[in-house]
Amino acid sequence: MIFSRPVENSATETYLDLSHVSELIQKKIQSKTVVLLVGLPASGKSSVSKQLVEFVTKNGYKSLIYNAGNIRRTVIQKFSDAEFFNPDNKEARLQRETFAKMCMDNMLDDFRANRINIGFLDATNTTTKRRRKMVDLVHSAGIDFSNIFILDVSCTSEKLAAYNVTSKAFNVDYLGCDVSQSIRDFKRRSEHYFKVYEPVLEEELESYKDVSYLRIHNGGNQLVIKEAVSGDAASELIVFFVSNYYKAFGERYHAAVDSFLEAAKFV
Repeated sequence: MIFSRPVENSATETYLDLSHVSELIQKKIQSKTVVLLVGLPASGKSSVSKQLVEFVTKNGYKSLIYNAGNIRRTVIQKFSDAEFFNPDNKEARLQRETFAKMCMDNMLDDFRANRINIGFLDATNTTTKRRRKMVDLVHSAGIDFSNIFILDVSCTSEKLAAYNVTSKAFNVDYLGCDVSQSIRDFKRRSEHYFKVYEPVLEEELESYKDVSYLRIHNGGNQLVIKEAVSGDAASELIVFFVSNYYKAFGERYHAAVDSFLEAAKFV
């Protein structure tokens, strides 16, 4: 939103205005914010991160998503079925941890090079151990971060989950695969994640001290905002996005789900 005011004739006043603008620009350039996504498969976290990146980019920030799945597909270069996500598959489990770290390392490198102001780590991060490891990497990076957010995207609604899972059958992992087989495989993948899932609890958040927590539940039907003291523009922008998520995105999402389920009755 742009506000206008009467133009002053004083050259001194104009100089002060320009100085203030320059200061604001410098603060935006120097601001560095990490957003650590948390969410089970088909929770909607990747969709939320894309929406948020578009929002902050329109507001003048340089931002990118660092997706662990993209790293996995680049490194492995073959189809990873549900067994790859089985927590009992030790080799694959270690690979998944490596891919998450590679994502974080790529993000931190871009922060150091001032290529981004806001970085999004798009991975499930469903265990306390993984989240702590990622936060520790941020803390030890030698970068002066303005904000660290955990953005928890969750879905317990059966109808929303059914819609999300069906959508996943058409993502990059399942290109060229039979839709029904893709849905079955993705459901098995999700079951593996449920086995090890650890929700973000108050005790965990208190142990981080400087980490803000945001939660979008069931497409914005429920929101949680626990913000660490920062008050900079990037923080306010992200909190604004979450606070208004249902109105901006959730209503249309729920309407699309209802239309999908209604159409499915006649298939």
